[in-house]
Amino acid sequence: METEVLNLNSKTSLKCIPCEKCCKCRGDIKLTPINVIEISNFLKISIEEFLEKYTYELENEEPEIAIKAVDKEKWCIFNDTETYKCKIQKYKPMQCVVFPLVPVDIDNDLFINSNQCKLENTKKISVNKWLNGNNKIYKRNKEIYMLWIRLMEELQPKWKNLSKENQIKIKNILFREYKKGNYKNQIKNNIKEVRKIIYNV
Repeated sequence: METEVLNLNSKTSLKCIPCEKCCKCRGDIKLTPINVIEISNFLKISIEEFLEKYTYELENEEPEIAIKAVDKEKWCIFNDTETYKCKIQKYKPMQCVVFPLVPVDIDNDLFINSNQCKLENTKKISVNKWLNGNNKIYKRNKEIYMLWIRLMEELQPKWKNLSKENQIKIKNILFREYKKGNYKNQIKNNIKEVRKIIYNV
């Protein structure tokens, strides 16, 4: 049976009853600069403190970072293990926003339903409502997310050939060098600065 490709207007069976499925055995939830900024602001801590306490660098996927997992069962550090609710729900990463949908063409908002949260008698809702709901994370951050994905596609194959100095510089530019103000414009400018480094412009 062929899997149906869904767009924002499509209706499909989606329902979230908090459980351990999404947030257990993690350590692979990647963060983009906008996530780092939004979550650290939400937690009312500095970016530096956020990076130190809640993230780690992913090996072989530099310079990407992910949310730390804790305990033997590798719970996402932002999961409340008593209620299974997300502690950063309004600012969660795109990877969490779309689940259990799987992007097949995020440029054109096309997905398939992995049915990993399939429940009996689930009412169908629109993909748009699932992705945006009250928080509108998908709509708010999609442009920046796409810029980030494209940068990683360009940067990662070149990473090992960069000097250690440039690697550190790039990490700082992408994740640390932000002031209060228009964060999205700062991210866009920082991405341009990184491209100058990797292409020796």
